[in-house]
Amino acid sequence: MKREYYTTRKDKGKRWVGFDATKAPTATDVAWAAGIYEGEGTCSTKRKGANSFSVTVSQKDPELLGRLREWFGGSVICFKNGKFECHRWAVSGDRARVFLACIYPFLTARRKSQIDTTSARFFLDDVVDLLTPDFGTEPYSVCVALWDRLQDIENHQRQKAAEHKKQRHHEYHVKKSQDPAWMEKRRLQTAARRKLQKEQSLKVVGINKTA
Repeated sequence: MKREYYTTRKDKGKRWVGFDATKAPTATDVAWAAGIYEGEGTCSTKRKGANSFSVTVSQKDPELLGRLREWFGGSVICFKNGKFECHRWAVSGDRARVFLACIYPFLTARRKSQIDTTSARFFLDDVVDLLTPDFGTEPYSVCVALWDRLQDIENHQRQKAAEHKKQRHHEYHVKKSQDPAWMEKRRLQTAARRKLQKEQSLKVVGINKTA
């Protein structure tokens, strides 16, 4: 059975605790971040065929990277680039999806085409109605709406995944039911389980009578 839905990959576990944004970006902040990404950013899939991807921006000066981390989460690390010390801001999972959706309307066609080759395209297609710059509110209302939409999408994905698993389970048993050897093995397993349950019930009854 072919899967007819896509899944998002979230940053989970203790490793990513504290990697959320600490400030709400304004419309001006988002436009500024788009300019930084336009000049210095990259977006790539982590592994071939994977749904997860990452966004990175590298700079010698960590100050502007700190702003990106405050507004969109992620991490800033220091590394050696030859003889020079460099810093990199990196964000992935849901944080990267929301960041790209926020800045997408401000980017050039070349940058948009690069993003469209990653799995971020699935999320952008689902929020296309929100990809319009809004300078009328503070903080940037589009960012808030994107997080709300992302939650709705994830709930829908979980529902589709549960339906897909149930259908595959049904198809598996229909196929196996045509195999006499498999059916006999299942019958023996069921009989053994019922026997064990009966023995445990009798044991409990005996303990209660003794008490």
